Amino acid sequence: MLGVQLVQEQQFRLSITPEMKQSFHLLTLSGQELSRYLQDAAADNPLLELEEQSIHFSKYARMNNLRWLDSYDPLLQAKGMEPTLEQFLASQIRLMNVPNGPGRVASYLAGCVDEDGYLRIELSEVQSELGVSSDELNIGLSLLQSLDPPGVGARSLQECLLLQIRRDASAARYAEHMVQAGLEALVPFHPGRTAGRLGITSREAQAAYDYITRLNPKPCRSIGSNERSYYIVPDAYVEFVQGERVLGLLAAGNPRISLNKACSNWVRGSAPSQLWLNQASEARAIVRSVQMRRRTLLRVLKAVMDEQKQFLSEGPAAIVPLNLTDIAEKIDMHESTVSRAVKNKCIHTPYGIYELKHFFDSGISTVSGQQTSASAVKMRLKEIVRTEQMSRPYSDSQLVAILADEGIVISRRTIAKYREELRILSSLERKR
Repeated sequence: MLGVQLVQEQQFRLSITPEMKQSFHLLTLSGQELSRYLQDAAADNPLLELEEQSIHFSKYARMNNLRWLDSYDPLLQAKGMEPTLEQFLASQIRLMNVPNGPGRVASYLAGCVDEDGYLRIELSEVQSELGVSSDELNIGLSLLQSLDPPGVGARSLQECLLLQIRRDASAARYAEHMVQAGLEALVPFHPGRTAGRLGITSREAQAAYDYITRLNPKPCRSIGSNERSYYIVPDAYVEFVQGERVLGLLAAGNPRISLNKACSNWVRGSAPSQLWLNQASEARAIVRSVQMRRRTLLRVLKAVMDEQKQFLSEGPAAIVPLNLTDIAEKIDMHESTVSRAVKNKCIHTPYGIYELKHFFDSGISTVSGQQTSASAVKMRLKEIVRTEQMSRPYSDSQLVAILADEGIVISRRTIAKYREELRILSSLERKR
């Protein structure tokens, strides 16, 4: 007979607390992201106090120019807004002595040019909008295409290249003829076939092709650009001081935060509301998470640099293969924790700034039974291609044989993959 029973049993369950989730989140943030996170947290929670980074004037004292520090005004160093592309073109038109009709057309067309310098609007629309004749429209277009930089106002890539060639007195002899014949013959390019089709020699075809490749397909990309420069702020540094390795975290990438003493004493000494108690608990959790992030990041950095001693002594070509499991076992942490610590972090080394994940590279077997990193193989591949004869470039199979002679066992498919990553053309396209 069926019935209802009350059964008690014991189970083990692993649950993640909100503070642990917060610690995981802070560990994945870069230095700049952490600074913004802590600034927002300090603005919302009065118990948090973000420590300001002090300027070390001792660095400037070496310059023996302390008077400059007193008169330095950062507002005077601010960069003014650059003119837009339309303003840049319009300023050139104003300086030219042209009739009002063509000048008005050229100014209107200047506002229709996109950020790359191309005219994407139909001329029939411009003619109906402005109510001008075909002659005035063509004169205005010619006026626009005569402005700097060469190539502005083109309606296609072919026209853009032709405008640049016609304004260059030192242009290659058959460059204009080659572009007029069609761009499909330039990619991929073969000197003999192109020369036979155009009735010129292979040397002349190659010289014209080399000249065309130096032209700018987007002549106005750098004028009036609204794109902001992206600056990398390293989270850590490693350097040698008197022959000893020094590893540490940079203050710019690892801001410090603490509890406000006045607010903390008030919370402990009085009977605040539950809201203040919750904010105090949240503030202490954030401080503990930031401190834990610093300790974890230092342990991971030290373990990575211990494994990459050859890189520190010999350079980027000496990076050894490394994976997350090796570091996790060495510092007795979970592999996911190491992955979070490595994510979005950069380190300043004697050879430049590198992403921390750059040191976790796959390994390629060698004849001796050891392994070398994929980065080292790519650098060697780039060096081989750089020193090859342009008239007889190495094929992928020949590159495999050359690396095999150096003790590196690699397949032709991997060579092709690395070549594409390095943006190296095939042997047929590299041949000169």
